Amino acid sequence: MTNIKFLRTRAFILIFIGIVLFAGQAEPCSTFLLKKNGILLIGHNLDERGHVPGLIIINKRGISKTSVSWASLISGKAEATPPLTWKSRYASITFNAFGRDFPDSGMNEKGLYISEMTLQESQFPVNPELPRIFMSLWMQYVLDSFDSIEQVIESVSRLTIDGWGWHFFVADSSGQTASLEFLDGRVVVHQGDNMPVPVLCNRRYEEELEGLRHYQGFGGDRPVSMDKLETPRFVQAARMLKDYSPCKKAGVSYAFEILSQLERGGTQWSIVCDVKNLKVWFRSAASPKIKEISLKTFNPECSEPVKIMDLHSAVEGDVSREMEDYSYPANESFGKKAMVALLNISPQFEKIVLMQGGTMEALLERMASFPEKTRCR
Repeated sequence: MTNIKFLRTRAFILIFIGIVLFAGQAEPCSTFLLKKNGILLIGHNLDERGHVPGLIIINKRGISKTSVSWASLISGKAEATPPLTWKSRYASITFNAFGRDFPDSGMNEKGLYISEMTLQESQFPVNPELPRIFMSLWMQYVLDSFDSIEQVIESVSRLTIDGWGWHFFVADSSGQTASLEFLDGRVVVHQGDNMPVPVLCNRRYEEELEGLRHYQGFGGDRPVSMDKLETPRFVQAARMLKDYSPCKKAGVSYAFEILSQLERGGTQWSIVCDVKNLKVWFRSAASPKIKEISLKTFNPECSEPVKIMDLHSAVEGDVSREMEDYSYPANESFGKKAMVALLNISPQFEKIVLMQGGTMEALLERMASFPEKTRCR
């Protein structure tokens, strides 16, 4: 009974954190797969009400890691259940808003891609007998460990994810996609025939699909306007994906056109990932010129250092040479910027941390020092 009460209390607090973090947010994050004539390009916008610091990280194979939950990061208290341990099988490139090992999106060397978007009503299943892992660290675990969407989906049953309101878009190098949502304490997956439109925004996928059926070209008679105030982003993305002609425009340029169309005033960065050729193009609000980087450029083994770069660096073109060796001081410095940004967006967040017996300083230290507990094996 005590464990059940504790889990319910913690679940309530985590839901409250999500409300505090995202109350009033415009929430225009978007992800899609552009798939035609052998082209497999993922487009992703991260949107927020204020500036979001970002790191690009080249993560390596052969690194042993141990899971930590969001509740433990806040409180400093260990989970009652044994943690999940793993060794990274694959190198990856990630875009991180919380520092190393806590990505917002990324792609591994097998062409597996994952990104998050806000879904406020998310409620993760709770099983006190399974290892608990913070949702952003779970994304890194996915990139470290798997090469297909089937493996990602299957893995969810072996652990308990915690955090706030996110759902996830997953794709692999075969061109398959899936949405993973956590609704009313259960996992809801759309893939294959159940995911006819490879787009995910900030509503439940099934709701988006039902809305799309009212529009011309998708079963309805309502015209698809490209006016940003008239038509949902999901519908506009679906139309642009359907209309794409490779002979008229290069895939990467068209993917950025879609991302621009889906922008609603708060886009902090935009990413295009080629899951076949392991190449990434990106730009940010602070540095709008397009940069590019190839995962193939880097030694994937952990015998060489993890590489990092400020996502907002004022550079352009191939930025492979701009990547620097990872260090704890650099990760800590980035973490301080991330915490300042978080408090600017949601000033109430510090009160939540204090309610859990933690402090912002301790939370920063736990997140920044997490990579120091990993080992190259």
